[in-house]
Amino acid sequence: MEPTANQNPEPSAARPPSAGLPRWLRHSVRIALHLAFDAAAVFYSYRAAYELRFHCEWWAAIVPFIGEDPGWALYRRLLIAVVPLWLAIFFYSSRIYSRPWLSVADRFLQILKGAVFGTLATLAVTYIYSRLEYSRLMMLLAGPFAVAFLSLAHLLVLRLDAWLSRIEATSPLLLVGGGKVAELVRENLLAHHPQMSIIERDAPPAPEEIAQIASREGVSEIVLVRSEQHRHGLLDLAEACESAGVRFTMIPDILELRLGEVQMDDLLGVPAYRLQHTSLTRSNFAAKRAFDVVFGLFFLGAMAVPLLLIALLIKLDSKGPVLFKQKRIGYKGRVFEAFKFRTMAQDAEKSLDAVKGGSGQGGGFFKAKADPRVTRAGRWLRRFSLDEIPQFLNALTGEMSVVGPRPLAVTTGELDDLIRLFGPTAKKRMNILPGITGLWQVSGRSDISSEQRFALDMFYIEHWSLGLDLEIILKTLPAMISAKGAY
Repeated sequence: MEPTANQNPEPSAARPPSAGLPRWLRHSVRIALHLAFDAAAVFYSYRAAYELRFHCEWWAAIVPFIGEDPGWALYRRLLIAVVPLWLAIFFYSSRIYSRPWLSVADRFLQILKGAVFGTLATLAVTYIYSRLEYSRLMMLLAGPFAVAFLSLAHLLVLRLDAWLSRIEATSPLLLVGGGKVAELVRENLLAHHPQMSIIERDAPPAPEEIAQIASREGVSEIVLVRSEQHRHGLLDLAEACESAGVRFTMIPDILELRLGEVQMDDLLGVPAYRLQHTSLTRSNFAAKRAFDVVFGLFFLGAMAVPLLLIALLIKLDSKGPVLFKQKRIGYKGRVFEAFKFRTMAQDAEKSLDAVKGGSGQGGGFFKAKADPRVTRAGRWLRRFSLDEIPQFLNALTGEMSVVGPRPLAVTTGELDDLIRLFGPTAKKRMNILPGITGLWQVSGRSDISSEQRFALDMFYIEHWSLGLDLEIILKTLPAMISAKGAY
């Protein structure tokens, strides 16, 4: 049966709860499968590391071991304590068992985090209780095996869980309020409960209607996204749901305005909501910065020869420097000079107004499709976005990030255009480091409208994670090769 969404104010056709696997049982089965498969993955990771360390001739030739093979039985006894230790780390630190909605990239990063903590904890335990009995190198080798085996284990469990979702018993859900938060809730629910029927209304039902809706439509849960009702009306609605055996969930309408910035705060001793500005927290900023430095150094080192060839091509094609520096607006409004390979003739900015006026393109992100100032080599570099590579130097100095909103040019007045079009919200783009690549660059590049680009920038700022950064980076190369929307 396909999922349906009825947006009529008053649903007309009743849909009784479907028969099948109860939702709580599906959740329990998924967690049990995760624990079983992860336990097996950790066990065989150490087995593979043992075989590599003691029984692999080419590895022994590279890193010879002193003494004799202690035997697998020694490590098998150790795993009686190590496997539960790893599972506890994944359960309490990574929390991936209770969050099935994680993206593939975020899940992989959580697995990597858990494997690092598991390896370090195992090394610490074996060092404290038996310093000479176990091979420390073998313990380290188990880490990479664990990442691979655990990733495969999670893939299998999620495939099984997707199959269970087709036989899951679901009841209709009433989603009230509309807006982008309601869209997000609906997408999340249907992604993990495809058989669920979602009935949508703009306004909440009256308390006296709840029992009838539950009886007639089979609704077992009401999710209220937005409401103009007074708090006493909401309490009456909640009490009516409780009497009718209907679960009542309310999402504060402040989330509509500040989605991604609201966090639970219990410092006052009572449940409260705290607005977290879109600037990254210190720990997240440090993690993103560390990733930028490591990835930037690796990328520039790997691209050293191609970068020299590009520099030579630019010099042979036209007069002028290889690199072009342009003042851009960065983090918290600070102005910096962004590096790019020069793709235009010298003094191209002096003729900007004439080109901008004849392009017919509006919005705050100007880029002409047939710009006469672009050189022959520049058109090729722009087509595959190779002109942006020198901005990795800005990422290493902390002025930019590998992933983030595009830095706005000072001379072209892009920030003023965005404020005029989108109001003060446009300044939120400066609450995070600008990036070399970003969400709208892998979603159509210059072919999408200014409104779509701005919306994608806001989504990235409000939903940032290292997993999202990794996902965008992996999508950047196909976007560069396709050259779609590049000019």
